[in-house]
Amino acid sequence: MTSIFRLYGKLLQPWISVAAYFWMLEVTFCFAFNDPEPFLDRAADCSAILWTLLFWVAGVVMVPWLSAPIFDRTILLAINGYASTAALVVITALAFARWLFNWAAVVSEPSTITYILIGASLVLAIWVWLRWKRPPQRDGVAFSLNDAWYFCVLPILVVSATIIGFKVASHQKLLNASRASLSRNSPSLDQQKAAGRPNVVLIVADALRAQNMSLYGYARKTTPFLESFAQQSSVYTQMYSNSTSTRTSLTSILSGKHPFSHGRLTKFLPAYDSPENLLALLRDYGYTTAAITSNSDATFYLLGLVPYLVHGEYPNFRRLTLSWLRDLGVYPTSMGTRLYDELARFFPFLGFPHETMGYGSAEATLQRANQLIATLPQPYFLFIHIHEPHNPYETPVPFRNKYAKLSYRDVERKISSDYYGRYKTELQSFVDAHRDHYDEAIEYLDSELAKFLQSVNQTSKSDNTMLVLTGDHGESFERGFLNHGEDLYESSIHVPLIIKSPNQRDGERSSTAVQSIDLAPTVVQALGLAVPSWMDGVPLSLRQSAEPREIVIVNYRDPSEKKIHDRPTKLAIRWRQHKLIVNCDVQRAELYDLDQDIGERVDLSARENALTNELWKKLKQRLAKQTQAVKMACALNTQ
Repeated sequence: MTSIFRLYGKLLQPWISVAAYFWMLEVTFCFAFNDPEPFLDRAADCSAILWTLLFWVAGVVMVPWLSAPIFDRTILLAINGYASTAALVVITALAFARWLFNWAAVVSEPSTITYILIGASLVLAIWVWLRWKRPPQRDGVAFSLNDAWYFCVLPILVVSATIIGFKVASHQKLLNASRASLSRNSPSLDQQKAAGRPNVVLIVADALRAQNMSLYGYARKTTPFLESFAQQSSVYTQMYSNSTSTRTSLTSILSGKHPFSHGRLTKFLPAYDSPENLLALLRDYGYTTAAITSNSDATFYLLGLVPYLVHGEYPNFRRLTLSWLRDLGVYPTSMGTRLYDELARFFPFLGFPHETMGYGSAEATLQRANQLIATLPQPYFLFIHIHEPHNPYETPVPFRNKYAKLSYRDVERKISSDYYGRYKTELQSFVDAHRDHYDEAIEYLDSELAKFLQSVNQTSKSDNTMLVLTGDHGESFERGFLNHGEDLYESSIHVPLIIKSPNQRDGERSSTAVQSIDLAPTVVQALGLAVPSWMDGVPLSLRQSAEPREIVIVNYRDPSEKKIHDRPTKLAIRWRQHKLIVNCDVQRAELYDLDQDIGERVDLSARENALTNELWKKLKQRLAKQTQAVKMACALNTQ
């Protein structure tokens, strides 16, 4: 029996070396200095991916191992050795080709590849000639594959396992500290009153724009359930996101602060680490705080809010076979996400039994939310981030191709290079097909929300639960820009807002312009708590006449021409019915009257010069009040 397991170890060892070598190469390709996460967190995430890869390698090696009774062991070990060596050669060749391609892209010279290939061929020819002239003796091998195992691979395995263990321990310590804070603060409250406070469920759908929802007047019946749900809820028809980027927008939603106040102006800036946030406030008032996220950009880890979760975060886009590590605090990072995506191209089963994908489906996310609600101690605050209808707009039957005439894959192949950027006019028909898929994704989301909210209504907690649904930003399929980020037109910033208060039975609608930073103070006031002075937003109430307020939105521009944009490049201000968009890069402005021109086709900046200057003055005043060390600068040519 011992010899059988020893044989398995001999078969497995070289393949672990191959996997570790491949992993190390990919890590070097995926490393980036501008990743916002601490090095230890990136190392833990990448280590979790390594151990997932090794898990599958160990399973695959069982195939030749189980064939040992049929074949001679010596031959089996020899074949295994040749195969693993060949794999190392192929991996090295692929890595060299990739390095070659990257070098050519950097220097932008067509002849570069030719020169490098000639040089590499000469080096290889000299090496082969030397080996042929003086064949190596076994005793003279300076560094064998066995040496690589003991001096390279084993240390990597030990270090990676240690990093994971340290990360898990530190995460548990963080949760214990948060729970201790809960128990320390709760006794200061009237326990009976605290127990009777409403639960709060805040749902954010990624890239959900109001323009494509039938609840907001869209021609297609994309949100039939939400239309019926709105009959007993409060609907805000003029809700604006303060940013077109998920991390910035969610930070505003969960802190009640404008990006100028919390400082995370783009995703490339460090996470918000202040205790001035909605979760910390509610936790200190006895709330169980928990989160379910379906996209790495939305994790509380990347938002900097993990320390304020009592229950801990459930990242629903687990992806790894060893996905339980996610529950223990080994959260995805930007570097780990890139590494996983690279490895998944070669090993599509890497996330089995879950789908190998970078996000969780609405169905899986909301199913997990239902399970969590059944166990959460009351009162609780539960944040749910849903990936849909964010791209890829792939939906299950019966929603798939309900509106679109072209398959999603066909459209994606045509316009994949234009994602998050400008597309050519001749591609508009394909972009329109993408919008059809987007509508299908909204309808799929609506159907899953119906299942979830109907299930919640059947529980005993439903009458004492405040439900809030909104979007973090919109989506664009018009004006030559695809997806979201750079543009600040209505398609990218006008999002839904539906609030159902406990025991609410009558539906209401408000056309007052509101914004993401209003959500946190609205929740706080609804729970009977004092709204803290550090919140920039104001509590929303349909029963009060709201004073007109200026709404300021910042954009996020994806890297372009090898340049990272760590500050917004555009600003927009909504004041009454007018909106001014300032392109800071070129110092130009656009002015629109949204009451008369909802499509933003008639730029009034030239003829309404006084109004343009008035709104620009308001923007400059807001820019001057930035409180964080990292600030945005913007200029406008008013001549």
